[in-house]
Amino acid sequence: MAPDVLLWDFGDTLVDERWMRRCPDAHPEWDDAWTAVMDQLAERWNTGEVGMPVVFAALADRTGMTPADVEAHARDCCRRLVFNPTAWRIAREHRLPQALVTVNPDLLAAYVVPAHHLATVFDAIVMSFAEGTVDKPTLCRIALDRLGFDGDPHAALLIDNRQDLVHAWETAGGTGYWFQSDEQFRRDVPRLLGESS
Repeated sequence: MAPDVLLWDFGDTLVDERWMRRCPDAHPEWDDAWTAVMDQLAERWNTGEVGMPVVFAALADRTGMTPADVEAHARDCCRRLVFNPTAWRIAREHRLPQALVTVNPDLLAAYVVPAHHLATVFDAIVMSFAEGTVDKPTLCRIALDRLGFDGDPHAALLIDNRQDLVHAWETAGGTGYWFQSDEQFRRDVPRLLGESS
């Protein structure tokens, strides 16, 4: 059965999720600092308990950069995303009502969404930091509500790189596709959407 709506994950589905790991030329320690700060703060950042100022200050402490330099680097990283070509093309074609449903912090809303005009690609954007939860089925239900979709959740296809999250949405009554590579997705699109790619 072809879906009625699409629910897109972001990192490692539409884009290479390592975009914040790019080191500034003068600070090769950035990647180690990023990993350490994410180990400490990612969960709270993704649920909105802390915001960019706290994270940027922690990165500044570990790198010797100023918070302003950290922010400038973060903004630059967010402008230089590497999109998975097939997934991004299908999303931009907007074949069905669709939402971006992502576990991400305020960084996404502040820098990524405007830089890449995501609000023109998706009918709704649901981000964990704004909703205060990383529970994917909950985020998917919020997205369906914002899309005005009150049909069978089985007609809502979640495309996500994490098998556990796909399974969670399927357990909640939805339909899921485990995104493992852009090449595999290219082959699977006709079957998934019931149309030619």
